[in-house]
Amino acid sequence: MKYARHLWTAARILFGLFFIYSPIMVIVSFGGNHPPEAVPEAARFTEALNASGFMNPALIVALFVGGVALLFDRTAPVGLIVLAAPVFVIGCFHWFLTHSYVWGSIWPIWYAALVWRYRAVFARLWERHPQGG
Repeated sequence: MKYARHLWTAARILFGLFFIYSPIMVIVSFGGNHPPEAVPEAARFTEALNASGFMNPALIVALFVGGVALLFDRTAPVGLIVLAAPVFVIGCFHWFLTHSYVWGSIWPIWYAALVWRYRAVFARLWERHPQGG
């Protein structure tokens, strides 16, 4: 496929841009707190995150750093590692608390596709002997 490389690049950059935009929107629109949720279970979860005082700043930093890292091919695997836990939590939040199955599935599926794209880089994490040593 002639344009496959460009499609992967677009997928990586769009994924990264979303995770740059999201924390900025949370800071600007909601003062660093999660947006209000209509589902009571989801509202209690986000209220607990807001009340903790440290989870929102930690999430904002992780999402932003992971998003920025995804903008560049060289640092994309690091961005994927940084975003692993937040993407998992986003999926579970929407699957189990808001019951928004489609929205909750988009991010983990997109994430898994990008991890698959960089599987050769991640495979090195499991090598018995480091390369060159």
